[in-house]
Amino acid sequence: MIRDDGSLNEAAILLLHAVSGVDAEQIRAARIRPSRSNWLRAPWYRRHRGGAITVGRTIWFTRIWWLQNGRGDGSLASTWHWLLLLAHEVGHLPQAEHFGRDFFGKARYVAAFAWQYGSRAVLMKNDVHDGARMEREAEMGRWVLVRVLGDQGEAHAMVAATASDDLQAVREWCSSHAQAIASAQTEYRKRFLAR
Repeated sequence: MIRDDGSLNEAAILLLHAVSGVDAEQIRAARIRPSRSNWLRAPWYRRHRGGAITVGRTIWFTRIWWLQNGRGDGSLASTWHWLLLLAHEVGHLPQAEHFGRDFFGKARYVAAFAWQYGSRAVLMKNDVHDGARMEREAEMGRWVLVRVLGDQGEAHAMVAATASDDLQAVREWCSSHAQAIASAQTEYRKRFLAR
C-alpha cells in the first residue's frame, strides 16, 4: 500500500478519497514517513499504541508501524490498521494546506493544534485531543470507513484490494457504495461538526 517513495498506491488513494472527501491530488502528493526521519522524532506516542502526525504534506508514523513484529508485517490486519489511521490523517492534509507549506505555515498549523489542545486542557475538558475541532474534522474519514465497511475489518474485500493495489475492485466498490458513503459523511457532519 505504501510505495518505496512514501506515496500511497492508487487503490489506497481512491478509497481514502472516497471516505474522507479529501482531494485525491492532496492524498497523492502526501508522503508517509517513519518518525525517526524527522529531527524531532515526532510523534511521541508510546510504542504499544503508536500513532501519526501530519505536518505539511508528510504523515509521520511512529516506529511500531514500520516493525515486522508491529504493524509493518504486511498482513491484512496491519493493512486494516494502516487504513484506519490514514483515513484520519489524510483529513489533516487540507488543514495543513490552508496554513501553507512553508516553514511559517507549518509553524502556524502546529500552533493552531497546540492552541486547541491547550484551550481544552485549561477548560478541563475530558477529550483534550479528540474533542479539538481540527481533530473532529479529520476523524470523518475513519468514522465513515468503519461505518461503511461494517464490522468485517481486515476480512473485508476492500482491505485486500487496497493492499494489492487492485484499483478496479476499489473503483467498483466506491461507485456501488457512493450513496452509503455520502450518507455516512452527512451523518458525521451533523453529529460531530455542527457544534
